[in-house]
Amino acid sequence: MLVASQEAPMPAAARSGLFQMPLFHPGTEVTQNGRREKVSHVILRRREIMVYLEGQEEPVKPERLGLAPATFTTERRPEALTWYL
Repeated sequence: MLVASQEAPMPAAARSGLFQMPLFHPGTEVTQNGRREKVSHVILRRREIMVYLEGQEEPVKPERLGLAPATFTTERRPEALTWYL
């Protein structure tokens, strides 16, 4: 009789809940066609992110811009209470 082996679930340490993605916000420096540009503002339009650069009237898709990704977590982290009732 053959017994099928089951894969053990990944340990919690291996699934850290971290992911990376570029974070576009006003003032962020990005690279477009080898030139350094600065983000003016960002708009979500028709389920797409459109990035506007300073000095340009037309939006740019984020895929065409170079920016180092920021690291985010999906785990809850309690924040200190900064206000009182």
